[in-house]
Amino acid sequence: MRILSDWKFWLGLVLSGIFLFFAFKKVDIAALTQVLNTVQYVYLIPAIILTVFSLWVRALRWRFLLRPIKSISMGSMLSTTSIGFMANNIFPARLGEIIRAYVIDHKEQVGKSASFATIVVERVFDGMTVLFFLFIVLLLRRFEIPVWIRSIMFAALFVYLFALVVLIILKVRTEKTLNVIQWLISALPERFKNRIQSIFRSFVRGLDILHDTKNIGISVFLSLLVWLPHALLIHLELMAFDIHLSFYASMFIMVIICFGVMIPSAPGYVGTIQFLCVAGLALFQVPKEDALSFSLLYHASQYIPVTAIGLVYFFMEGFTFSQIRKNTRTYEESKSDDEST
Repeated sequence: MRILSDWKFWLGLVLSGIFLFFAFKKVDIAALTQVLNTVQYVYLIPAIILTVFSLWVRALRWRFLLRPIKSISMGSMLSTTSIGFMANNIFPARLGEIIRAYVIDHKEQVGKSASFATIVVERVFDGMTVLFFLFIVLLLRRFEIPVWIRSIMFAALFVYLFALVVLIILKVRTEKTLNVIQWLISALPERFKNRIQSIFRSFVRGLDILHDTKNIGISVFLSLLVWLPHALLIHLELMAFDIHLSFYASMFIMVIICFGVMIPSAPGYVGTIQFLCVAGLALFQVPKEDALSFSLLYHASQYIPVTAIGLVYFFMEGFTFSQIRKNTRTYEESKSDDEST
């Protein structure tokens, strides 16, 4: 992972700095401190429990997505999921997703391309589920959504629908798609053509869960179990600041955070989350100092437990950062040959 020479790293750093600037612009630091001193921290206990529960359900859903390839124990899935989300918090450009694919292949020999395909499917289900919550909010809303927020949401809708259509086409028209790929790479040397075809077939194998509607229904149900607790923990943490909004308002904050963190940012979404919380809560007339204080506590309640759990599993599994760095770089550059194909 050549982080310091990666333009995405520097772009994320610059954007996070801009978001932090606007989040803290014209904020009364004394008032901010006073708000933090009056927080009812007891609400953090159920919020953190919900965070851990959501992480567990993510592991359960990923286990289900991988089941057509290999049946894997829940313990292995939870450790790998935790390591991946920890890596997203400390590395830029969502490298945690690639690290997750590497770790599960290292532990269970399922194939990097196939496991990465299930992660792509997982993200599409996440996006579609959050869009479902957005639909509910739009039905219940009593406020005007700013143009910039609507632009982000429509862009997200296009991205996830496009990704879903592409994945379905890959699964139901595999051979025709492979023929197109073979035509596009016909001028390449034979060994490169073989590698690309191998990676493609392995990737498609990871889409087996899309084979029937029953599997899709179970995945949708598990996705709801991932995101409902997240909306609830936002609602609880708002109550910790004596901010009493309707539950649909909490769902809306969750939606704009989810879509907003698609924007490149520094590791852990620093700055992005602060700006999105301030902008979102401003629609409900929440003072900026209160909104920014909430964003700091919310961010910490997500970042600290997820990172801590991931680090515990990381070292328990015997991984080192130099090992991860070396193998992830190899995977990024060559998508190494898939042993399970």
